[in-house]
Amino acid sequence: MNTDRLSERQRVANLLIWQSALRIAGLVNLGAISSVRRALETYLLCSQRGLECLHTLQPGDPPEKWVIAHIDMASEYVERSWQDFRNNLQILLLTQDEALMWLAKIEKTLSNR
Repeated sequence: MNTDRLSERQRVANLLIWQSALRIAGLVNLGAISSVRRALETYLLCSQRGLECLHTLQPGDPPEKWVIAHIDMASEYVERSWQDFRNNLQILLLTQDEALMWLAKIEKTLSNR
């Protein structure tokens, strides 16, 4: 194998490595940004529901009404948190698939040329 062919193969592999690093970093950043956004949405949901509870409940209301209102609020929070967890897991799996795909391309480039 001559040096020109070896350097060309190395150059192509380096370009693929840079491209894969940028794509994977983009997916990781997307996951981080969406995680922060969803956390803020969940906080806003809890704040809004808390204010609604304060407006609808009176200090003289029976404890059962207070408990029901708080359970409703907590169930919405748990549902939202579960959705956030699933979305984050999907982004993580997508990032892993993307990394494996790029590793296969880089290995193929280094071995075939």
